[in-house]
Order: sequence, then structure tokens, then C-alpha cells
Amino acid sequence: LAIPLFAQSENASSAIQQMEEKWENAILKKDSKTVGAMVANDYAGVTEKGELENRAGLLSRMDQETDKLASAKLTNLKVRVYGSNVAVAIGDAAEKGKAKDGKEFDRVFRFTDTWMERDGKWQCVAEQVILLTGRP
Repeated sequence: LAIPLFAQSENASSAIQQMEEKWENAILKKDSKTVGAMVANDYAGVTEKGELENRAGLLSRMDQETDKLASAKLTNLKVRVYGSNVAVAIGDAAEKGKAKDGKEFDRVFRFTDTWMERDGKWQCVAEQVILLTGRP
């Protein structure tokens, strides 16, 4: 019994790591459709500015983003699986680029994403982001 549960946990962890990478790549490409496919309809988030945000708000903010990213990558990503259908991913997102005003930025966000498997599909149900370095 322990071996299948461990294997299930490893599979879930790997799947979530891949989805986190896909999410960060979608931010780089301003691809809200890809993120929308991973975010639950009942998603609840807290932005780096401390604002509460639902799924529609997250996707709208992505669509309206004026920053031009040159690079975006995840570091320090850790995934913990709790039971058969809940996992938490914590990591840092390092982004470089130019703001609307043409000024260059180099910033790092730390995030906590809560994932839940529903009907065989992992979805992000909650997220909180803080700005570690740089300006939003």
C-alpha cells in the first residue's frame, strides 16, 4: 500500500512542477489561455499588492499587462503532496524586462500555489504572491 501511495505522490509532484513551469512560460508569452486552463473556476488569489483576486481578475490582469518580459524562470520550486488530491507548490519567479515607461526591471516574486485534483485534473485553487526584490 505504501509503494503505490508514494508513486502517486511522486507523479502528482512531477505533474505540478511541469504545470508551474508551463504557467511561468505562459506569463513570459502573455498567454492567459494556458493559465486559464490550469486555474479552477473557484480560484482565490492574493496578488503581490495584497489585493484579493478571482479567476477572471487573474486572467484579465494577464491580458492587460504592459510589461515586456525578456525572461521569466522559476527557482527554488518545492512541491508537497498532501493525500491523494491536494498539493502545495512554493517557489520563486524571477522576471527581467522593460516596464511600460521603458525602464528595465529585475524582480523576484515568491509564490504559494495550492493545487487540487478534481475529476482527474489538477487545478490551481489558490495562490498568494509576494514581491521579494525589485518593483512590480
